[in-house]
Amino acid sequence: MMELWSVPFLRNILLAGLFVAVGLSPLSVYVVLRRIVFSGAAVAEVASAAVALAVLFQLAPFPVALILTVVSFLVLSRLADSSRLPPETLVGMLYAGGSAASVLLIVKAPRGEADILNILFGNILTVEPSVLWGMAIVFGLISVLQYVAAKEFLISAYDPDMGRTLGIKVGVWNMIFYGALGLAVAVAIRAVGALLTFTLLVAPGASALCLTERLSRTFKIALAMGVVASLAGVVISYQFDLPTGSTIVAILVVFFIVSFGVGQFRRAS
Repeated sequence: MMELWSVPFLRNILLAGLFVAVGLSPLSVYVVLRRIVFSGAAVAEVASAAVALAVLFQLAPFPVALILTVVSFLVLSRLADSSRLPPETLVGMLYAGGSAASVLLIVKAPRGEADILNILFGNILTVEPSVLWGMAIVFGLISVLQYVAAKEFLISAYDPDMGRTLGIKVGVWNMIFYGALGLAVAVAIRAVGALLTFTLLVAPGASALCLTERLSRTFKIALAMGVVASLAGVVISYQFDLPTGSTIVAILVVFFIVSFGVGQFRRAS
């Protein structure tokens, strides 16, 4: 680890993995509790469509992707209060609409294909220092928000009816949560791509929920798993010359399989 840390290029990769893990792993608990696990994949399609749209009109891709990503999650927050439609409904429509828009816009802006692929798959190996600073600021603020509003976020996600009974403005806190989630996803996708972003939004929280029923421990376990997987993935990919992002994803999947097995064993015994 110290050998990697002494090389600026590799240090940037380690920091990118650490920042994205710290930023997304705790959020993954809420994502699983709210049953919107495919929201990251759906919004990734929206982000790719936004990049194609920006290229078509010769605009800066990231600001356009950021705006549409946050707006998409804010729309999801409105559906969260709906008693008639489950959140999966809008997630599915976002995915379908984003996919269709991506294809249609790519046809009109063929030169944007490389930028779109970069958004979809990213490359943690090419994270620039300026992007790292942005990640540190955004994820730091989101972490503070989660700490300060832990009660509101948790009750809004786990038992919104009780939250309304307690006088918590569930709709407002849903908008704040989804807005923060959209910002985190947009920044993460820009740095490490959609695949790793989506996995970090699901695997740590799902794994932690398999291992414990105490929500206070769930966030700590999810954070630990995300950080360990990210740092271990960088080290292993460096040692064995493997793709870094995919290595981190593979470790997270292994963590989930083991956690699920342990959880099933505990319930059976």
